[in-house]
Amino acid sequence: MNNKRTNKKNTVKINPIKYIIGLIKRYNFTLFVVIAVGGLAFAILLLNEILTRPIDNLQPVTTNSTSEIITFDQTTINQLNKLKTSNNNTSQVLPSGRINPFSE
Repeated sequence: MNNKRTNKKNTVKINPIKYIIGLIKRYNFTLFVVIAVGGLAFAILLLNEILTRPIDNLQPVTTNSTSEIITFDQTTINQLNKLKTSNNNTSQVLPSGRINPFSE
């Protein structure tokens, strides 16, 4: 028998792709949660940036130097004149047996 020691260490060679796939299989829920929370945080920050950005173009866009005149037809004017203002105090007639829930 030959009992010579060798200097070779007992090493296992692991394919890097299989190692990464093993990590993904092991931590799939954790990775999902981290990616989902990160995506939501990014979306919220992006929407916040869009909503807080000042609007520079508040001036109306005109194509020529003269302002356009807006006109209404007579039926529209008549309908607007028929509307009552909030100052008019009209009494509401409710059907019998009913109570107005909005009265004080």
